[in-house]
Amino acid sequence: MPQVVILAGGLGTRLGDITKETPKSLVNVHGKPILTHILDWARFQGCNEALILTGHLSEKFGQYRYSNMSLTFHEEPEPLGTGGALWNAVDLLEDEFILLWGDDFHPIDYSSLVNHHRTSRASITMTVTQTSQHFNLEHKDGKVVAYDKKTIRSNFNGYEAGTSMVDKSVVQKHGKDGKWSWEETVYPTLSGEIRAHLDDTPFWDMGTPERLASLENFFKTR
Repeated sequence: MPQVVILAGGLGTRLGDITKETPKSLVNVHGKPILTHILDWARFQGCNEALILTGHLSEKFGQYRYSNMSLTFHEEPEPLGTGGALWNAVDLLEDEFILLWGDDFHPIDYSSLVNHHRTSRASITMTVTQTSQHFNLEHKDGKVVAYDKKTIRSNFNGYEAGTSMVDKSVVQKHGKDGKWSWEETVYPTLSGEIRAHLDDTPFWDMGTPERLASLENFFKTR
């Protein structure tokens, strides 16, 4: 299994006081940080190495321990956005990696995604769900042909589910200094080339207090 790269530098402003002194990915959910839940699933899928990109309250990660995988933490010197964080860590990226968000729990079968990516020889393979309440992309003939996270379009028929396979070459080609968004820059630029990996496994984004409570309830009843 390839390297796991986790974007864990977000400010978590929508969580209010919850993330005032705690990074969003270290917020406790059902007794342990959401980051631990994410790593538990990655380890269960056979992953052995994780690169964790930190930003907001990075010093808090110095106290974090996880013994079941080899972890590397890399800090951005200032808020760089999701794209800037990847570019800042480009020298630590393997030739291909599984890209995850540090506030999402998405328990899909990684091997199916990895095999799809490798057999299709795509530079990005994005997990797409068709059961979300909101859509932010159009997929057609196995490819993501349009992406827009800010504008709702009538032709949209899928939602980025938060787990992707990415070739390092994409970061090298589109990377740039400064603050920028990976999803708002790379996804529209590569529309028509990104492979759509359809998987309707439920996923949880704990970006708001309501969504955090929903994820907490999931783990309680799991």
